[in-house]
Amino acid sequence: MKTPSYEVDNVQRIGDCQRVFDQLTKEIILAAVEAGWRENEASIALADAADGYVMYVAAAPRVRQAANGNLARKR
Repeated sequence: MKTPSYEVDNVQRIGDCQRVFDQLTKEIILAAVEAGWRENEASIALADAADGYVMYVAAAPRVRQAANGNLARKR
């Protein structure tokens, strides 16, 4: 996975992150299709998994942040 091109407080960082995840999403779906899953079911499953993780992050209690700004919590 590509590392961030911008510092945490740079407004262009979110666009950089989006481009990385757009590419990763395509790679995941193509791998799923190659493994025998239909594109539509793989897309829906990926969206559901992402939604579930967003809900996990939103519901998790706030904890101390690591030096790189990532949350340092156990999953």
